[in-house]
Amino acid sequence: MNIIYTLTLRHIKENKKRTIVTILGIAASTALITTMLVGITSFLNFFGKIALHEEGNWHGSFDNLTKAQVESLYKDDRIKSVAVTRKEASISGIRVDSDEAERLRLGNALFMDKQCMKNKIVCDYDGKLPANEDEVAVEERLLINNKLKLSVGSTINLELGCRYILDSDGNKIAMGGNYHSSEKFNTVARKKCKVTAILHGNSPTKGFGVLFLLEDGNIPKENTVEICLKKCDYTAYTRLQKIAKDHGLKLSSVNSEYLVSVFSFNKESQGIAGIIPAGMIALFIIIGTSVILIYNAFGMSLTERMRYLGMLASVGATRKQKRASIYYEGAILGLFGIAGGIGIGLIGAYFTIGVLGKIMLSVGMLEGGNEIGDVSLNAPLPVFFLIILLSSLTIFLSSVVPAARASKIMPIDALKQSNSIKVKAGKLKTSPVIRKIFGYEGELAYKNIKRNGSKSTVITISIVASIVMFLTITNFTSMFEKNNSMELNIPYQLYVSSSIKDSDRLKQDIMKNELVTKCYFTDFYNYSFKPDKNDPKYIPANDEILNTDYLNEGYKNIFKEKRFFVVAVEDEDFRILLRKNGIREEGYFGSELKGVLLNDYYRESGKKSVFNNGILGQILHYDKEKGNPPKVKIDDFVAYDKDNYLFNLIPKNAVAIYVPETTFGQKYEENIGTSLATRTLAIETNDSTKLYDEIVKMMDEGDYHNYTYGNMEQSLSIMKAVMIILKTVMYGFTTLITLIVIANLVNTISTGVIMRRKEFAMLRSVGMTEKGFKKMILLETVLYGIRALVIGIPLSLLLSSAMIKKANASMPLEIDIVTYLAVIVAVFAVIGLSMLLSISKIKNDEIIAVLKEDIC
Repeated sequence: MNIIYTLTLRHIKENKKRTIVTILGIAASTALITTMLVGITSFLNFFGKIALHEEGNWHGSFDNLTKAQVESLYKDDRIKSVAVTRKEASISGIRVDSDEAERLRLGNALFMDKQCMKNKIVCDYDGKLPANEDEVAVEERLLINNKLKLSVGSTINLELGCRYILDSDGNKIAMGGNYHSSEKFNTVARKKCKVTAILHGNSPTKGFGVLFLLEDGNIPKENTVEICLKKCDYTAYTRLQKIAKDHGLKLSSVNSEYLVSVFSFNKESQGIAGIIPAGMIALFIIIGTSVILIYNAFGMSLTERMRYLGMLASVGATRKQKRASIYYEGAILGLFGIAGGIGIGLIGAYFTIGVLGKIMLSVGMLEGGNEIGDVSLNAPLPVFFLIILLSSLTIFLSSVVPAARASKIMPIDALKQSNSIKVKAGKLKTSPVIRKIFGYEGELAYKNIKRNGSKSTVITISIVASIVMFLTITNFTSMFEKNNSMELNIPYQLYVSSSIKDSDRLKQDIMKNELVTKCYFTDFYNYSFKPDKNDPKYIPANDEILNTDYLNEGYKNIFKEKRFFVVAVEDEDFRILLRKNGIREEGYFGSELKGVLLNDYYRESGKKSVFNNGILGQILHYDKEKGNPPKVKIDDFVAYDKDNYLFNLIPKNAVAIYVPETTFGQKYEENIGTSLATRTLAIETNDSTKLYDEIVKMMDEGDYHNYTYGNMEQSLSIMKAVMIILKTVMYGFTTLITLIVIANLVNTISTGVIMRRKEFAMLRSVGMTEKGFKKMILLETVLYGIRALVIGIPLSLLLSSAMIKKANASMPLEIDIVTYLAVIVAVFAVIGLSMLLSISKIKNDEIIAVLKEDIC
């Protein structure tokens, strides 16, 4: 066995260039795996820290337990702590005794026991936590809003009760959270409490201005009981479910965000349901691409070593020993490749999570993340074991076939090299057409590809795999971008809604502000036809509008969403839209509400239209034609115009119907009533933060009704950041895979050319000129490229189509001609350059010396 290992090592050293390329291929594969796994674990660890900061320390919770059930949880030795919170809506509201506006006085109270306070209060605070029911912890913001100059030890006067609003039928709906202009307050009790702690922004209890203490043993009838496990690891979900089952309880919630950080999750875990399949697909692509690259290297290595393996077989080397030589080569190359790849991957992960983490934190995408600090590299020991395992598996899969072939090498076959060329003379016949078009060199190129048998097949398969990998990933990226509804380009930054009777006055008041660059009325309504889970045979009243016969070929899946958007736009903008599309205005501003349908889905000018004329005249409405929102008749089509802001008011990948704002408002007001009907004003500005504060003050001080307001800029910034991250990951992954693919091609082709040194020397010895030699190589390049493209392009289209179906995308497969042409050019360029560069290294070979050279 030692002689086998010695010869293998010598072979590795003698073939330095191919050895280096193979090690680099292994390192690139390992680096990708490392970057992906370490990146995921680092972000999950960071999310766990955020979860503790934002939600407090808890793992699972139960609702409305009895005192006996709570006591049984206390006794369970699997549970570290049990915390109780009261959740009775009738006393969840507070009103502070102050002279400020009602919106500042109203707030929410939270009643919790000592353990819950210990678990939930994670911020800095002055004083000490409450020790009895007459003591409270107060949020600093509540005191500032009410201009109360209280300190630890001061007394605060509060009203306890219920905040509520009345629905259209006059029923009370209890509420919490932010103040609503229509809400009322029902006082249940008045209380004078001692302030023992002033909290400085406690995230787990955000939304609650005052925290009351529940005495030990006081278990309210309406309660939430949270538990922490003594051992919280990847088995946490299973352990929580077992605890619930043992106590005859049902888990109401689990802290998924935290449990995921310790790799404990189930199919309901938020985010992980998408991360795990996507990660598996990415790993499959990495391993698949790497296997092809490394397999080619081992295959070429085996061909080079065939003679001396045959000689060893002649002196008694067993099948096991010959097979071991390939595995030994893989182990040696893997030792260097995996070590280098882990190092490169860690560096890549460090910079990747650093850049992406800063983007996520800068736009407030990770709530509470700025208080935690930057995302740090986190790579537990099991992750390294997994990286080594996957990389080793890649090398093993790459070497299985070459090792099996090595074990079957017989002495006589190796000496005759009969395994290198397996083709009968009859199959080398070429068409006279090839000779006439390409000459003698073309005939030689054609015969060489046939004659080289497995070597030519390896090169062809390598090129095919490269084409398929690149085009499939490119098509997937393109599909993602087209189907991604998160990529918004909404033109306005702020919005304000008010009752219809106040809306014109509101617009005039807002237009007076110098910070406003433009404002306009716009509303959109989502008509969503969802199936009734309790009635499988349920059909919406106007199900005929979802008829796929109205859709052109390739867009039949659009109605799977069963959703339409009706966009109400200002009358003048609607008239301009009609004129640009050659539509007459008559009928759109009368008694019947008519709209125009955007005959586009992906917001791409000049593409094939989505709908045919069958959908014209159809009525869009819910089950009742006279309801909220009002029914709309689809009267005509409009085309997408990238310069018209109207088409950016809603996300792409949506069926959009545009209607005039005043006509829609009239119908809406008739259906829902004047007291509840509202109108929304979109506002464009260059300083959304300052303008937002001024609008809040204006709305609170002005005599407006049913108003709401919001700042879209932060939400849009978060969405844009998400898109940057996703595109960075996708394009970065595509780039690295492309580099591996190119390395694969160069390695395979250059090794194949170098192995043909004797063949080229023989051709030169019989008089082939340098010009004829280059012509032969050029024609071989063309033939290899054509063979690979004929197989690779249809296969890539097939896989891309399968991916689109698997993703349930509504889009048809669209071929980007430019990309495919670029790939065709790139294939010929890479093959040609690889062959020419390899030829340049052997062009100065001495003919006699090469012909005498022994393969071993």
